[in-house]
This record gives sequence, C-alpha cells and structure tokens, in this order.
Amino acid sequence: MPTIFDLQSRPLDALRGLMGRAPREAVRGDGPDFFCVGLQKAGTQWLYDQLQLHPDFWMPPFKELHYFDRTFPTGRIAHATQRFLTDPERYARTRRRRGLKPLDARDKAFFRKVAALADKPKDLDAYADLFADKADQISGDITPGYSSLANPVIRQLARRFPSAKVVLLLRDPVERAWSAWRMALAGNDDAAEREQDLAAVTAFLDRPGVIHRSYPTRIAAKWSKRFDGRFRFFFLDDIAAEPEATRAEILGFLGAAAAKPSGVRPDFNRKAKPKPPFRSEPIQALMRERFAEERERCARMFGGAATEWPNASY
Repeated sequence: MPTIFDLQSRPLDALRGLMGRAPREAVRGDGPDFFCVGLQKAGTQWLYDQLQLHPDFWMPPFKELHYFDRTFPTGRIAHATQRFLTDPERYARTRRRRGLKPLDARDKAFFRKVAALADKPKDLDAYADLFADKADQISGDITPGYSSLANPVIRQLARRFPSAKVVLLLRDPVERAWSAWRMALAGNDDAAEREQDLAAVTAFLDRPGVIHRSYPTRIAAKWSKRFDGRFRFFFLDDIAAEPEATRAEILGFLGAAAAKPSGVRPDFNRKAKPKPPFRSEPIQALMRERFAEERERCARMFGGAATEWPNASY
C-alpha cells in the first residue's frame, strides 16, 4: 500500500484512491476544529495537556492520531483500544495515574470507532466521524507527523474542513534536531556513547523522516498556503518564558476562553528533563553548519524568538 510520502509528485486522482471514495461536501464544523502539525519536540505535549483538561475542549484520548501519515490505528493506539475494550475500568485507572482526563461516553464511542477503522482504507469522512461526538466543544488532532504531509493531502484537508485552523509550534532547528536525536536513543543501553558519535548523528540527520521535520520554513509555507487566514505559529521559547500569555494566545486563536483554567498550570511540562549533556565540538559544528541557512530563513519568515536563533550558542 502506498504511503503519504509516495504522493509527493502523484496526481490528485491517486490521492483519492488512497483516501477511498471521494469525500462528501464539506460541512462547516464537522471533523476536527484544528490541526496541530508539530513541530515534533516543540511543545505539542504541553499543548495537549493544556487542552485536554480545559472546559471548552473535548480532545481525543490519544495525543497523536497519525491517521494521515501512518497505518491507522498505529500499534500504540491499537493496543490502547484493545486494552480499553477488554477492561475499560482498568484502562481508566491507568489514565488517571498518568494525569490524563477521565473517560466519558464520547471517549468510549471514540474507541469503538477506532476499532471499526482497523484495516480500512483512508477516508476523510470516516476520519471526520471520529470527532462527531464533540458536541459544542472544540476538538482537534495534535499529530507532529503531519508536518511531513504532502501538498495534495494538505489541499484535501483544507477543502474537506473549511473552518479548521492549523497550529504550528516552532523551535530552533538545531535544538529540535538534537532533542529528536536524544529521543531516538532513549532506552538504548549504549545511548550515552552513541549520543556523542559523530557518524551516528550525521546518519540520523540524513534520514528522510528527520529532514521532513527539520525545516520549519518549508512546513509553514505549505500549510499556510492551503489554510490561508487559518494558520498561526507559536514559539516554544515563548511557552517556556511566558506560558500563561502564550497559552492565552493559542486558546484565543482556537476560539476558546483564555480566562478559564485548565486542569494543569500553564507552566506544566510532563516532559521536562535535565539540561542536555555537553556536546562535542565536532557535533556542535555539524549542527551549526547543517542548520545555519534554515536558522536565517526562520529569522526572516517568523521574526520574534526566531531572530535569536542564528546567533544562539550551541
């Protein structure tokens, strides 16, 4: 079966073949109200936590749906769905221990819909139905992998969901790539040694999937083109420095009440980690050189915090 990446230069009729039947006429407000398309390692978990416990939102019980960039449901989602269907009370207790929202009837319906979509072809209407129970609340799909979607797919999403908005969270490309590298090594017995391996870092940066995620100016250009007027970007720098004000900006853009508290503080970060260890000079030089031009492009395109990236020490 072809992947989303195979569609980069294929005609629109091939896209319809991947998505299944042609989608019905767009209905304003059905499906997700917004997409958060990344960046990976730029605060998407923070955003999900702020929204999942906010009274104006109903968020799917999974942060990342990966409907358009992977086989659906992914192994993680399929496993969670099976656990819920087998023993919903036990699964609900696990979620409570992790600080996730309590499950309600809408979440239970969501799990049943996910199970019904297993092994089914991609279909925009079936995807929209995952959000049908949101009622009068705001809902969205926070999947950083969508930053890699091809232009024909983005065009289809913009047409099918004409009122949906797009959020892009930004981070210095150097810091984002290094964070992604450390995440890729997590759990490996030799992680500390490989982390400083120049050849291994170079090979990681050369992976197509990493390249697709590492150039925010390209990502912003293709999503803003299709979602003109419905696209906003925000900086991880601002989330860290001014979490309450940045949260208010994002909530306002999405149509929610910024004054209403979430179930977590604006500065809550479940993924907070100690400062990364020292990077060798060869690795620092590699990262600076690899992203020098992109840092400059970010400064010109985004302004704000991005103007500090070209000269940021690393």
